[in-house]
Amino acid sequence: MTSFTFNQQSNISLREKVTNDIRNAILKGELQPGSRLKEIDIAVQMGVSRGPIREAIRQLEREGLLITYPYKETVVADIDVEEVKDILIPIRFHLEWYVIKKYIHQMNEAFFDQMQQIIESMDVNLKENNRDRLVELDVQFHETIIGLAPERTVILTWKSILNQTRLHFIKNVGYHNNDKIVKDHQALLDKLITKDLELIQQELQYHMEGEESFLFS
Repeated sequence: MTSFTFNQQSNISLREKVTNDIRNAILKGELQPGSRLKEIDIAVQMGVSRGPIREAIRQLEREGLLITYPYKETVVADIDVEEVKDILIPIRFHLEWYVIKKYIHQMNEAFFDQMQQIIESMDVNLKENNRDRLVELDVQFHETIIGLAPERTVILTWKSILNQTRLHFIKNVGYHNNDKIVKDHQALLDKLITKDLELIQQELQYHMEGEESFLFS
């Protein structure tokens, strides 16, 4: 366990509250990839029995945020460079490119205004060094594109990689020590506004792959 400690819990929706607290600690980067979690330590910190902790761990294993090694330990999941380059990025690219090609006609002024507001929020939170909020805004930007598609396969595929995408963003958000994260998203939005599919595809590919220092940081 790191020096991070959990808050005391009330008895209202205890299992869900415990799960949410552990999940949020991971997604905010308070528990880093590879951090060991011990049921008894978390139970003492939260002031609850080990039962809800055990249930929460099982749920977060199903979400891909925790890994439990039989008879050994439970650790916060990590995502390595090969997974990002060879699995996560190609899935994200093909998923968003499919939605853009098929539903670009639905990208109206209200859609673009919503995307612009997300970018403006990114700028504010970047200046305030609010990194966990930056991660969520990054997710929200791309989820807004995904949200154009009604297909169940699109939605389920996005949900299946959502937490791994967050882990990737969390690990790399420190790379954005200037306004690059804002500029990158603005560049993609500007191309979307043109509705020129060739330009959009090129920008989307660059946006997903980033620079080597991003992927390998």
